[in-house]
Parts: sequence; structure tokens; C-alpha cells
Amino acid sequence: MIRKALLLMCALALPFNVWGRVGELVICDDVVDPSSLDPQKQFSEKNHTICHQIFDGLLRFDNDGRIEPALAVSWRRLDPLKVEFKLRKGVRFHNGEPFNAASVKFTIDRYLDPKTGFPALAFISTIDRVDIIDDETVVIVTKFPDGLLLNRLAGFVVIVPPGYLGKVGEAKFATHPVGTGAFKFVSWEAGKSITLERNPAYWMPGYPKAEVLTFRFIPTKHQLEELYAGRVDILTELPGTATMAVAKNPGTAVVKKESFYTLAANFNLTRGPLRDRRVRQALNFAVDRDELIRYDLMGNGRPLATFSMPGEEGFNPDLRPYPYDLARATKLLKEAGYGKGFKLKAFVKSTGERAARIIKVQWKKVGVDLDYEIKNEGDFISQIKSADLDLAFGGSPDPMAHVFFIQSISLYSRSPYSIVNSPEYDRGLVEMASTLDDETRVQLAKKLDQYIYDEAFGVFTYQRTKIYGVRRGVDFIPSVTGMPSLYSAQPAARLQP
Repeated sequence: MIRKALLLMCALALPFNVWGRVGELVICDDVVDPSSLDPQKQFSEKNHTICHQIFDGLLRFDNDGRIEPALAVSWRRLDPLKVEFKLRKGVRFHNGEPFNAASVKFTIDRYLDPKTGFPALAFISTIDRVDIIDDETVVIVTKFPDGLLLNRLAGFVVIVPPGYLGKVGEAKFATHPVGTGAFKFVSWEAGKSITLERNPAYWMPGYPKAEVLTFRFIPTKHQLEELYAGRVDILTELPGTATMAVAKNPGTAVVKKESFYTLAANFNLTRGPLRDRRVRQALNFAVDRDELIRYDLMGNGRPLATFSMPGEEGFNPDLRPYPYDLARATKLLKEAGYGKGFKLKAFVKSTGERAARIIKVQWKKVGVDLDYEIKNEGDFISQIKSADLDLAFGGSPDPMAHVFFIQSISLYSRSPYSIVNSPEYDRGLVEMASTLDDETRVQLAKKLDQYIYDEAFGVFTYQRTKIYGVRRGVDFIPSVTGMPSLYSAQPAARLQP
């Protein structure tokens, strides 16, 4: 009786409700359900995060974007086309099925099969095949020398169980997945939540820290109240406007980390004013990046010189962002024959709507009228190549921790996102990615970054500092990729009713 009274008094004294399952960590990372929990059927930041709690790859990125071992304990290059991987011993999938070389071959064969429909196939299509040496050794063979193979594996490839998938079929696997990851799938309540539980046989001793991991899908307008009420432990998309209130609230805290995320805007070089480099440069001089960061990110970002960011391999630190210089922008436009201004048509992903609105106002000062349509992710991808466009805006994370990813999806002529067509850039990108010597590859990447800057192939904006709202007592370290592995996250103490 006394214990119950004390618990009640403590609960009343707390600033929010902390009732819940002991050892449970509740994440709000999205407003809607993922499209699939089959990792080879999806390619989106939020979907990827959930899958990475259930599945492991051969390699992975640590929280600062460095490649580290996962299901492979070591690797070595045998020749320009072959890399040997030694696999972790004694690992089993959540259903008890053994992880081995056959699992790796089955998985990568499935990724590469066009019938699978992996949306990011282009990023791993340099892989030709997997050769099995023995149960604990595989050799991955590429079609040509690939200096980015390890980044591709860490960013995109996780291992699935051939026996279980073959038994239950693809449809059930997409809703009842089995992996080797830190957490096992328990249930999926459509429109509300996905619940995972601790994998007691996880190959990292002492991990994961949480007993239960729950992803809740909450409309944006209700997310803050759920955080304040203690029904969410980590809110991964905290609005900049809410940071002060969350920091001052006694039950919550703000966690920030610079992320590999930028607003990428690429130009159509084949039409109108944008064929002229002076016009493209003028449009960059006409962007006030400090104002853009202040009002789009509420100050949580840094200006960028191109699409590349500090911490990514290949980032060129010698480049400086285009300064805000309306006089210089106006002069360049006059020199190019566009002193009276012109109109531009754009697609804008919903993630870039506010930034596009700010840039539209800024460009109006030099006589450029930006007319844009807001598109969801699916329509943006499916319509961009056939639409009558001058440029396209879209927020983009970097799951490869390398300048290659955002550059290639924005500028490479074969990318489904790109409306740029520059044979010289394409050749430079392929040469850089095909270079095996690490130092030479870095220098080629920096040279390519300089070329992108000089040619002004897009609107260069900012690197976003990602903001998280966290319940006090939760131990959480974000990942620079923006897609955290939550095996090390420690839940806060909870009261039991």
C-alpha cells in the first residue's frame, strides 16, 4: 500500500507520463508505415532505418560514417575484380537458420536479379557474382574495378535467410521478416506501429540494450505531444521551431548531429538560359544561404559549396560556398543576355517545399521567376525524366558516406533523378569510382567536386544538422547518415503501474 502511494506521488511529480513496458524504446521516425520490410523491395531513408534493426550486412557504417565489420569479420582484395570476405562464425538468423556463405550468395543474387525489383539496383550493379570458397568465405567479383565496393555493401546490402524466404514466400517475408540483426520482428499494426524485441543471440555481446523496440507512426501535428507525454522516447524529426521548448521542458532534451543530408537541386543544361554557365553561377550568387538556413532549418545547418559535405570521402575542403552577391548575379545575367529576367519550371519533392519557397523569393530580386510543382517521392522519380523542366529540388541523405552518392543521383546522366547531361562529368565520375588506390580516388573526387562547383551544375544549399527530441534518461547517439542502428540505444527507466 505504501509502495503504491509512493509510486503515485512520484508519477504526479513527473512532468509527463512515463508508464510503459520496462526496457522498451519507442521511436517516432515517420508518419506512415514502410512500404515493405523486405529490404530488397525498398529504398527510402525511413524504411531503411527499420530494416537495419532486423537485418545485418557484411559491413556497416559506425555513427561517424566509417566502415566497420558486421557479418564479415575481415576482407582483402585478391585482384582488381575480386574481394575476399571472411564471415562471422556461429551466427544464426532469428528463426535458427544458420548464416553462411550460401546466405550471402543467395542474397546478392536476389539483389541483382531484375525480377526482384530492388529500387537501388543501379548502386550495386557493379557486382557481377559471388563465389563460395567454403562455408565461411566468399569472394565478390565485380564487372570492373570498383573502388566503392565496400561503401556500396555497407550502404545497401543486408543478408536474408534463403530457407525461410523460400518457405514462406516473398509476400509473407515482406510483413514477417527474419534477419540476423539486433532485434527480432514481433508484430505490425498497420497505420500505428511496428514492434521488435531483443535478439538474445545477437553476435555483439551485451547488445542490444533495449528489450523492446517500437516504431510508432504518428501524424506530424501530434508528435510533440506524444514526446512530452512520454509515449515517445526518440523523435527523429524535431522541428527547429520546437527546439527551445523541448530543451526547456524538464522531461525532454534536444540532441543534434550534423548529418550527410543536403537539399540537392540540379539544372537541365540542354535548354534555355541554363545552358549558359554564367546564368547557373548567377543563380548561385543570388541565393542567400544564411537566410535559407535560418528560415528553412531554423539555423540548424551550414552552407555548402557543392553537394558534398565534410566527413564524406572525396569532400573538397578548399571550396567555399558561393557568396550572396546580387550585384554580381545581375552582372552575369546581363552578360549572358538575360538582364530582363526569365522563368524557370521545377519539380520540388515535398521535403524541399519550404526551401524552394525561400529561393523563389530570393531569385525574384534578380528577375528570375521560379514556377514549381510539389511532388511526392514516387511521382518525382517517375515523372522527372519526361517532364518539361528546368530544374529539380529534392532533399537527399547519403547512405554511402561518400560524395559519389548524391553527386551521382543528381548529376549522372543515367540516374533516374538527374536532368543533367554532361559527358565530361559522367566520364569523371566513372573514372573516380573505378579507381582502387584510396588516395588517388580521393584526389579524383576532389577534382570532380571542383568541376561541379566551377560549372555550377546545380543550386548548392546546405548541410543539415539533424535535430532529435529525446526523453531524458535515454542514451542515444545519432548516426551521421541519419539512419541510426539502435542496438546501443539505452531506454530510460520506466515506472510500472
